[in-house]
Amino acid sequence: MAKYVKISKAKNLRFRLISVLYLLFISLSMMQIPIEWLRINPYYATYMRSINSKGAVTSELKKARLIINNIDSSFVQFVGFDSEKNTIRESVSYSATDQFFIKLGNSDLIFNALMDLKSYYLTLDVKQPKRKEFERLFDADLKNGLTDGNKTIWAEWKFKHVPVTIARTFLAEYRLRLNLLNGAIELDAKKNESQSMIKLAFNVDLLQLGDTAKFVVADKRLATMNIKFNGQESNDFKWIRDTLLFIPKNTGKYTINFKADNSEENIEVNVQPTTFIEEKGEAVQFFYEGKKSQLKYQNIGNVGNVRCDCASSENISYANGSVSFTPSKSGWCDFELFSKSGSTLLSDSIYIQELPYPVIFAENVSANRISKSRLVQQKYLRITATHPNMDNFNYNITGMKAVLIGESNEQKTYTGANIPLTENQLQKVKYIQILEVSVETPVRNFSISEPLIIEII
Repeated sequence: MAKYVKISKAKNLRFRLISVLYLLFISLSMMQIPIEWLRINPYYATYMRSINSKGAVTSELKKARLIINNIDSSFVQFVGFDSEKNTIRESVSYSATDQFFIKLGNSDLIFNALMDLKSYYLTLDVKQPKRKEFERLFDADLKNGLTDGNKTIWAEWKFKHVPVTIARTFLAEYRLRLNLLNGAIELDAKKNESQSMIKLAFNVDLLQLGDTAKFVVADKRLATMNIKFNGQESNDFKWIRDTLLFIPKNTGKYTINFKADNSEENIEVNVQPTTFIEEKGEAVQFFYEGKKSQLKYQNIGNVGNVRCDCASSENISYANGSVSFTPSKSGWCDFELFSKSGSTLLSDSIYIQELPYPVIFAENVSANRISKSRLVQQKYLRITATHPNMDNFNYNITGMKAVLIGESNEQKTYTGANIPLTENQLQKVKYIQILEVSVETPVRNFSISEPLIIEII
């Protein structure tokens, strides 16, 4: 009986392909979620979000409810909302859920809020009804990382590979659980819906100068709107159908007022100073003391002045969405752009690195060798100082010490960057050894003692 069976390459490849397809089939079967469940999820989520309770009895509960609401609003903005169809985009995609909750770490905010609730309720007596209620409502979370404080296990259990629409249902479920834990449930979905003039609000909590906040209004025809800044009417907005785009031009507190026949809503938006931007595809930028650099910002208007910790006023300027500056010291450097009225438009900081030591080399030298005929023609050997990260920066050589080996073998001192050489000297000199080079810059001075030997051929 044969000990081995020979299988042709083509048949072996076919067997491998069948194995891969079989594994793929098993994986898809395990991950399968009924499509009808995906379709009815938005209705479940809407119903759970319509259930409210009266004012939170603990600060932990109030904080957790606020975090859940903010996360839900940010998640909708991250995924995208189709205002014409009144639905979120890519509702069955799970990659957006993985990116938002796990890779960007937004699940940590929910987990930390639940940990605060756990710390509060589990310190109560075991016979306390509220403790028992917490353990009952959050039993699954406690079993999947919340008890041990393991946020990685909890985040993957709750949100990994979860479709967008189901992830929103999970958030609505958390809100319902928090309301049940708080007590005094109120259910009046139609009343809440009719009183709410704003269906969705995006980018309201963390709005920077140059950003856009969006408000989707239930019915623009029945509502009037005005925006005030420092008590004055503001025109920093525009309408696109039923969506209000609020684009502030100043930092500070804005008040947005919506009015209808039987309701009125006021929204306060604190606009924070903006920060510098990085263009897509742009390499990581390094900043060095003494080197002129540029930082870009969104082209905001009304700029009146600029200030930073690392450059004097004559070494810093701004124009057309960029700040040019020449830092005079290393370390963290704070930047601020001010409006003509004195308010802060931009606030950011960068790290300035120390001026790097220059690299010393000789001109017209290849592999530390230079021809005698070239030196006879130019009558000197020029030494240069530079650094690959310091384009157009002047490392000024003020002097050096060298030995002309073959002539006198004595150390000589030279001023400047040139070593003068006569034809008679070149008949004897076999090597030039650079012992020390003095370099001056506007920021700091260097003394380079690494020997450099040039052979004359």
